[in-house]
Amino acid sequence: MAKGEGIFSKLIMGSEKTEEQARAALPSNRWELFWDILKGSFGKVIGLNLLVLLFCIPIFLLAIYNNATLSYYASQGTFSQGLGVGYPGITSLVGLSESLEVQVSYQYIFLPLFSLIGAVGLAGGAYVAKNMVWTEGIFVVSDFWRGIKKNFGTIMCVALFYSVLFFLLNLSISYLGLVYVVTTNKVIKVFSIISKVFAIVTIVFITMISMYMLTIGVTYKCTFWQLLKNSTILTWALLPRNIFFGAIALIPFILLLFKGAMSTVAISVIIILGISWFLLVWTNYSQWVFDEHINDKVEGAKKNRGIYEKVKNDNAKSLEKYKETLIHAGRSKLSTRPIRPIDEDKEELAILPTSFSRADLQKLQDSKNAIYKEIDDYVEEHKNDEQYKISEEDKKAEELKEKRIKEAEKALKINKKKKK
Repeated sequence: MAKGEGIFSKLIMGSEKTEEQARAALPSNRWELFWDILKGSFGKVIGLNLLVLLFCIPIFLLAIYNNATLSYYASQGTFSQGLGVGYPGITSLVGLSESLEVQVSYQYIFLPLFSLIGAVGLAGGAYVAKNMVWTEGIFVVSDFWRGIKKNFGTIMCVALFYSVLFFLLNLSISYLGLVYVVTTNKVIKVFSIISKVFAIVTIVFITMISMYMLTIGVTYKCTFWQLLKNSTILTWALLPRNIFFGAIALIPFILLLFKGAMSTVAISVIIILGISWFLLVWTNYSQWVFDEHINDKVEGAKKNRGIYEKVKNDNAKSLEKYKETLIHAGRSKLSTRPIRPIDEDKEELAILPTSFSRADLQKLQDSKNAIYKEIDDYVEEHKNDEQYKISEEDKKAEELKEKRIKEAEKALKINKKKKK
């Protein structure tokens, strides 16, 4: 390579990084991995969000319709008017708003049906997010459809499990609110408050269970009951940590609880990034949990996929492995060694008959030796050709590699002595 080409290459590619610089640039924990994915694959993250969002449109439309219905009742109702105003006449306003909330809650009966459509997008999205966290090369669209084929059955069960329970619990919360308002019995009022709090806590709990079921389902092969059991155990055992990371993952959707400009911002974020944010944050966190509590018990499971050990000392296991690989890899001579062209029309290697003798074996060996000699003769004849000459930059690279190999050998010998 000419000197000018080397300068031009450096201007484009930058200077060659040392081993330490290259390793330091790799993510060494889950936080670094997450930001590395966002910075390096932001376009893919947005593309993934749009693909999943496409299948979740019915669910969002149902939520928007229910919210609009509540807003309509609030603006058109007789809550701020005198008794008996309007037609038909309303003699009492006690429990009116709560009864309207119950009616709207019944509209979520369509949620299990719409969740089946959403499960298609979540099956593909969770699979792509897992591959991103594992830092595997991905093609968003093709991997998305591959994820649907592999995981739709599992994610469909998860979606039905969550949507049915959410519908029942949300309906019970509305009814309990109505009971609290219309009853005059203090015992029933206290019971309704306790039951309502319990229902809200249960929704939070099954949400985290379903989130674990989503990531476990695309990572391991297990039955639905194993999925439910393992997800419940992890949710309960790591509850404070789960609440913290679950809240981070659901930030775009939590913002919807605020009214005004904040809800508009939340909708914009969800359209651009919201679902991908949720999938990446929770998948990244889940893989951390799996490394701590599951992967050691699963045969063939790999730990810390996507992250790399920081090299703080010369006897770090990752560095020893790298050095051993470097020593055994060697340098390929194909770039500087002449290769004799193959003449397909010329039969050079003897073929053994079905029943062969010692003479046939000798004939085969002689033909091999003849080929080896021709190869050596060709190399000797063309070794000084211009195309096979080693450039100065290649020589320097070879010298640098030889130096690194010697340093690696020396370091490994020292470490072995220390261990003894």
